[in-house]
Order: sequence, then structure tokens, then C-alpha cells
Amino acid sequence: MAEQGTNRTYELPTGSPAGNHGKTTASWALVWGVCLGLVVVGLGLMMWEMWVVAAGSAVVVIALVASLVMRGMGMGQPTQSGGRRSGSDDWYA
Repeated sequence: MAEQGTNRTYELPTGSPAGNHGKTTASWALVWGVCLGLVVVGLGLMMWEMWVVAAGSAVVVIALVASLVMRGMGMGQPTQSGGRRSGSDDWYA
């Protein structure tokens, strides 16, 4: 039988997550930059040219830095003010 009443041992979250599911401009820039860089690295390994491997690695690092800059400019996942505090029951903070 179903339990009657409102006796629950959990709390509902105070906020809801962002509706973009992580599909932001900053995340797409990172994904495509890393994909491009790893393709270049793979080609460099097949050709056995270490300068191509280094160039591909540089593309990956540049994509990471560009994504962090874009996130700082507000093109990433929105955050709630205050951030997550230790011991907080707010799941989405």
C-alpha cells in the first residue's frame, strides 16, 4: 500500500538547472576545437611528423583557453550567485 501523508526525508531543490542542457557557445567551441586538434595530432602520428603533432596539440590548448575566455565573457553555462557552499542542500547551486 502507498504511504499516506507528507512524511518525507528529502527536500526539493530550490532552483532548476539551466534549460540549455550544457549546449553553450563556449562548450561547442571547446568540442570542435579539441576534435580538430586531435584529428591533426592523428595525422601527424600517421605521417610521423612531430611538428604536426605539436601543432595539433597547440590547437587543443588554444581551444581550451578560448573556451575558458568565452565562459568568462558569459557565453558558458550560467551560474547562480554565491556558487555551491559546502553542506548546502541546494542541488543546483
